[in-house]
Amino acid sequence: MYKNYLIIVAAALLSGCPGPGDRIPPKEPANVAIRDNRVCITAPIRTGEYVSAVQISDGEDNHLLRTLAKKPVYVTNGQCLPTFGYDFKRDHTYTAYYTIEKNDIDSGRYLSVVFSTLNGLQQISPPVGR
Repeated sequence: MYKNYLIIVAAALLSGCPGPGDRIPPKEPANVAIRDNRVCITAPIRTGEYVSAVQISDGEDNHLLRTLAKKPVYVTNGQCLPTFGYDFKRDHTYTAYYTIEKNDIDSGRYLSVVFSTLNGLQQISPPVGR
C-alpha cells in the first residue's frame, strides 16, 4: 500500500504541473511595412537588446525557425528585424515571433506580428502604439 502512494506522489512531483512561477510572458506587438521592396518587421528595441530567436510561418508549409544562441543579432530601434531571406509570397497570411533578450539573467521579451499579403501588405495584429 505504501509503495502505491509513493509512486503516485513521485509521478505528481515529476509531472511539472504549472504553477504561479510558470507564467508565459505576454507577447508585445511589432509592426510590419514594406521597406526597399522587402517585408520589414520593426519593434521598439532598447539599447543592448538582441534577437535570440525567430519564427516565421504562413500556417501551411513555409516555416522558418532560427535560434541564435551562439550568434545573436543586434538591431537598433527602427531597424528591420532579420527575416533571414524568408520567402514571403502573395496571397498568404504570416505570423512572426521574435525573442528579444538583453542578458542571461533577465527574462526575454517576445514580439509578435500577424500580417497578410492578400491585397498588398496588411497588418492584422494591432500595431505598436495602439
